[in-house]
Amino acid sequence: MENRRNYYRILHVQPDAPTEIIKSSYRTLMQKLRMHPDLGGDQWNATLINEAYETLTNAAKRAEYDRREGVEPAASPDPSITSITAAVRMLACVYCHTAHGHTGPIPRDAMCVACGSPLQPASRQRMETVGKRATSRLARRHPLSFHHGWPLQGPFSGETRDISLGGLQFVTVGAVVPSQLLKIACDPLSAVVRVVACTASEDPDFRWLVRAEYLTVHFRRARGAFLSEKA
Repeated sequence: MENRRNYYRILHVQPDAPTEIIKSSYRTLMQKLRMHPDLGGDQWNATLINEAYETLTNAAKRAEYDRREGVEPAASPDPSITSITAAVRMLACVYCHTAHGHTGPIPRDAMCVACGSPLQPASRQRMETVGKRATSRLARRHPLSFHHGWPLQGPFSGETRDISLGGLQFVTVGAVVPSQLLKIACDPLSAVVRVVACTASEDPDFRWLVRAEYLTVHFRRARGAFLSEKA
């Protein structure tokens, strides 16, 4: 039977991920998330991860896999160009890469027509907030939902632990992988984020603490800045 496994999903990376990101995700899965059989992981899952890794880190095998599976080529052959840069150059959503048609500044409430992700870059949101008087603190804990992959996989549930203008921390039951892109929604905001770290949580109800940076973000409050609440 022909193998139709999605190697990109197995390694929790985007189809245009450079080799460095693929290697980093592989190390995280096998070591930090203890999926290696020597660390207690399942042998079948480890075999799939190794199979995906060996294919996607070999240029010839990856090209043949992409051709066979109909994976679109990366926007640029330069592996140092990230998916967000490529998407901006294509005037497209950073999450699903659907063209959005905005050729000038992107409105703060603009959303992708395909996946519903906010389109305004997080750097623009931070710039618009500088110098504005803080209005009120955000509560630290908000129910949160997130998706990963495209087409969207989820939603998965979690709870925020800290929200700032640069990113957020949240807890969840299932692990995610550094550099993975997530589509996030909670009461204060919606965002596309890149996972920076995923570590064990001390919360008895949630196994993992995730730290993520915004790529695009839409804060639901129309005016004013806010302060990240520390407790």
